[in-house]
Amino acid sequence: MKTAFISVTDNGARLAADTAANLTCKLDLYAKAGREGGTEATTYESLSELVAEIYQKYNGLVFIMATGIVVRVIAPHIRDKRYDPAVVVMDEGGRHAISLLAGHLGGANELTHVVAKAAGAAPVITTATDIQQKPAPDVLAARIGLEIEPFDQLKRINAALVAGKRVVFFIDCSLPNYEHYVSLAAEQCIMLVTADDLVHTDRYDAAVVISDKELYMVKPHIFLRPATMAVGVGCRRGVSSAELFTAITDACRKIGRSVKSVGSVATTAVKDDEIGLLAMVEQMAVPFKTYSNEQLLHCIEKFGLETSAFVEEQIGVGNVCEASALLAAGTDKLLLGKTIYDKISVAIAEVKSPSLA
Repeated sequence: MKTAFISVTDNGARLAADTAANLTCKLDLYAKAGREGGTEATTYESLSELVAEIYQKYNGLVFIMATGIVVRVIAPHIRDKRYDPAVVVMDEGGRHAISLLAGHLGGANELTHVVAKAAGAAPVITTATDIQQKPAPDVLAARIGLEIEPFDQLKRINAALVAGKRVVFFIDCSLPNYEHYVSLAAEQCIMLVTADDLVHTDRYDAAVVISDKELYMVKPHIFLRPATMAVGVGCRRGVSSAELFTAITDACRKIGRSVKSVGSVATTAVKDDEIGLLAMVEQMAVPFKTYSNEQLLHCIEKFGLETSAFVEEQIGVGNVCEASALLAAGTDKLLLGKTIYDKISVAIAEVKSPSLA
């Protein structure tokens, strides 16, 4: 976690330096200009201007100052718990470290414990699931690297946990490397039940389901989506990001999968400057991979993929979407072969070894 320590007083600067010396994570120190903290910190004149500049540049921000100051200075920049950095506040006496923002998904609760231990402070955690020692799905998602869907139901599931409802965590056993997910969940003291038991709705009040599939659910639920698919795309010049996203979403639905489980989008290097594609992968927040004609041709020949004379005439290779999907997934099997939409072709392959946290 790339972390910044920010102080406003001499004592705060000294505490930041002493605490940082006990940490191994990548971090930077910022101290108010004119302070004598005895550190090699970067100095700043205006706290509000500094925060505006660095708010999205770090995974974690540790402020050594009054909580009220921090609340006011970060308020204009707060977006969403999925995207905000972890924010921790510590008093300059080093007595308490407070998890202020993005406790679960941003990792502020965990950072608070780390900082508190390094400074000899008492950690202050206020999230209800932590106070009641309940297994929070957003913590599990963050630890394993899963997407929450639908995100707006997370509050409802966490409320059910806090209220003592029967919230059961399920896993789709057909997932690649599902045993690893089971092991990682066990480290968080969460037992995963096979998704086959979802049919027994009398045994749970709400469900947390690790799966890349679109499943019909009766009870309140959220899905935790692993990145199990690589999508290969071919398109004509000028196609919009909305058209591309609609095509990919529909392609995923054709095989009963969630678009939230797309781990990467791939295409030919000829399209590496295609504005619509670049905007779409930024919207989806997934890696964008491009392959040379030589790489695509080798894949086409290796797996005997069908080619299009028109496409070959346009870009020099006759199959883009299927070949790029297979290359990105590192596999030899397509979940969905070339599927044509207006100005777009899509293919999907299952990632051989999904990245695991």
